[in-house]
Amino acid sequence: MLAVEAKGEGSEEATMSWKKMDMHVHSCFSVEPVPGVVGVSFQPKETPEELYHRAKARGMDFVTITDHDTIDGCLDFLERHPEVTDFVVGEEVSTQLPKSGLTVHINVYGHNQEQHRELQARRESAFDVVAYCRSQKLFFAWNHPFYRENMSTIQEEEFMALLAQVPVLEVRNGGRMQLLNVLAEELAVRHAKGMQGGSDTHTGHIGSVYTAAPCNTLAGFFAAIRTGRSRVVGSHSTPRTFLLHNYLVGRRHVIREHLRKASSFSERTRLRLLAALSLVLSPWIVRRHFRGQLEMAHIALASLGVFRSVFPPVLEAA
Repeated sequence: MLAVEAKGEGSEEATMSWKKMDMHVHSCFSVEPVPGVVGVSFQPKETPEELYHRAKARGMDFVTITDHDTIDGCLDFLERHPEVTDFVVGEEVSTQLPKSGLTVHINVYGHNQEQHRELQARRESAFDVVAYCRSQKLFFAWNHPFYRENMSTIQEEEFMALLAQVPVLEVRNGGRMQLLNVLAEELAVRHAKGMQGGSDTHTGHIGSVYTAAPCNTLAGFFAAIRTGRSRVVGSHSTPRTFLLHNYLVGRRHVIREHLRKASSFSERTRLRLLAALSLVLSPWIVRRHFRGQLEMAHIALASLGVFRSVFPPVLEAA
């Protein structure tokens, strides 16, 4: 297992080259229920091996997979390709702030099976997840920090207490609108956090957002992020890109896979009706998706004192 430590490489930055990695990627080992549709889930079709080769073809120097609450895909890839030295285990740990119930996703890198089990055992509290990462000297980052999956809201004291314990923020997520990414970057700048980004692709669109850092090794890559020497490159989500690269691709895959597994005529009929309805309603679903993201931004702006003095051009740029 590759060890990842936030330490310098001991050489001058001038001798290093800039390396790239999409730090937020999902494979077929990520499984999520489709909101509002009973008995239907979404599972990306791309295998870790397919994503690795696609990332390399798109210019990524290092590769990771950050599936939801599992490292099985990473371990499967490493078992098949023990010779690779440019791949690091990753995982998106789903947790929450215990008082407000706010959803928190923490990306963790370079850990092993035992550490994965310990992280999963601490998911009831983001503070416990973060404390364990710190105790194990694992590199970790708080993804899309204003995200919410429920009707919870931001409780400022609790939110800022977690922020104080997190060394790195994801400041550009390929699945988030520009305003949310700008606010995440503003939070990172004001609190001197390391900054990283990733596509958060569930449909194979790896490398559309990536982190670049001056380094010679993977350990040096993570060290550069921790010490504020990284740059984040790539596109924000828009209604058009979400529709084309996320919703329609994902919809087609979900329907195809569930039809393949359907065991009765009535089940197949239900799925075909859902397929037609999901296509007809796609403009409304996309608008609703972005209204939800805008609501997240409004909650952050209203709840966090750090944003009460945001430089106006920052918001205008978003």
